[in-house]
Amino acid sequence: MTDLDQHRPPLRGWEPDANERVTRWRAPRTVGTVIRCDRWGHFADPYWRASVRWDGGAVEHGIETSSLVREDGTQGRR
Repeated sequence: MTDLDQHRPPLRGWEPDANERVTRWRAPRTVGTVIRCDRWGHFADPYWRASVRWDGGAVEHGIETSSLVREDGTQGRR
């Protein structure tokens, strides 16, 4: 899949790997590299938050992974 369906909610439980290249699914030109990913939430409703080093040097912490996709537009395990 190369483009996310705008009506389908992104995966809340996606855990990207460290060093994986990601973009914001609503802003695909914003590209960065995952530097850390941690599990949050209740055991019955977990979600993941990532720290990303965006191209250009800025680092952002606590990004819910539901707002991120790989550069090819996919989420989930490979």
